[in-house]
Amino acid sequence: MDAVDDLGDAIDVTRELLVPVRVGRWLKLALVVLFVGGGLGAGGGVPVGDVEPLLDQPTPGVETDVGVDTVPDEVIAALGLLIVAGFLLWIAFAIVGAIMEFVFIESLRSNSVHIRRYTRANLGRGLRLFGFRAVALLLLGGVFGLAVLAVFDGIPDVSSLALAGVFAIPLYLAYALVMRFTSEFVAPVMLLEERGVLSGWRRFWPTVTSNWGNYAVYLALVWILQFVLNIVVGFVVAIGALAVAIPFVILGVLAYVMGGIGVYLAVVIGLVGVVSVIAVFALVQMPIRTYFQYYALLVLGDTNADLDLIPEQRRIAREGKNGVGGAGETVDASEGWNLTGQTDSQASETESGDGTNADMNRESSTTPEDRCSADDAGFWGDTASTSNWDVTDSSESDWTDRSGSKDGDESDESNESDESDTSRNDDETDDDRGW
Repeated sequence: MDAVDDLGDAIDVTRELLVPVRVGRWLKLALVVLFVGGGLGAGGGVPVGDVEPLLDQPTPGVETDVGVDTVPDEVIAALGLLIVAGFLLWIAFAIVGAIMEFVFIESLRSNSVHIRRYTRANLGRGLRLFGFRAVALLLLGGVFGLAVLAVFDGIPDVSSLALAGVFAIPLYLAYALVMRFTSEFVAPVMLLEERGVLSGWRRFWPTVTSNWGNYAVYLALVWILQFVLNIVVGFVVAIGALAVAIPFVILGVLAYVMGGIGVYLAVVIGLVGVVSVIAVFALVQMPIRTYFQYYALLVLGDTNADLDLIPEQRRIAREGKNGVGGAGETVDASEGWNLTGQTDSQASETESGDGTNADMNRESSTTPEDRCSADDAGFWGDTASTSNWDVTDSSESDWTDRSGSKDGDESDESNESDESDTSRNDDETDDDRGW
């Protein structure tokens, strides 16, 4: 089944993107992943439990004269501003997160990360995705509210709230399913065929209905893996955040004890510490989020070849690159490529002297882009092009110099041979003449 086979292929494709570690690429992808998955797609659970013993406890007397009038107007205004500011920040984060969905998919698709370029190219699609998520969230709240009002008259009691929580579980699962499929399958379709959200769903829906078994297995595997990985990542993030936060806490306390300007310095140190902890979380989460998105793209391409965004990455994962096999493959060394980029048959021809000119023409016709992968970059990001597989890089001028050097050596040997023949003839003439 494709959904099972793609688990291993997703590991290979993720490793091809992230290894060797390039600081620039990792930081940029971590920034994108920090926004992806948040915003309107987030949700919380409904607390349930036995709360009647709390209601049976006697409530202390409360003076009815103390009310909202005792709260200063300045405090109410400040709370209102904080609520409005928090709501606006949440909306801004949701908009950026919707745009980053397409930036993330395009980065995985092209094996290069260009945040500003991909943001400009996908601004409209991101806004449409944000609008779809906002409408879906409003529908979720509206349906739940209408159901509660229709079932319960007046103010609901504890048992009514518990029943409403049970009713909300399947409703929220349906909402989460739609949001997941929209982010991981419909968004790639929108990017590939330049569609809107509803048009992307219409394009993707026949693929789901004709391959419902693969997508059901995909959902089960993803939920199981995410449940396990969230536990592991929680421990890793907690340890990493603690290790990063301790120095900032110490410096902040020392700066605060100094007083005066040290208080403001402590605030700055605290903000830097918070940003560092967030960076640790994003860096730990980035490879996992990359793996799951690649897994979704592989399943999408296997169930519908017309919607395949990563055919080259899929080929490398399954067939290997330059003879290096993909997952579960064993490659015979006699069938592979040596470090110079020649096959064994070509190397034997070169050693025997046959086909030397053909090999030089073949090598000289190979462009640097063919010898180096476009996504391979230096340690700091996607600027300097380097390849993991090519060790030697001979340009046409190098081969010209080598050819010229070989011709020069042959002419030198011929001159030396002529000189030796002339010297031997002179010796024979002297011998014939005698003394």
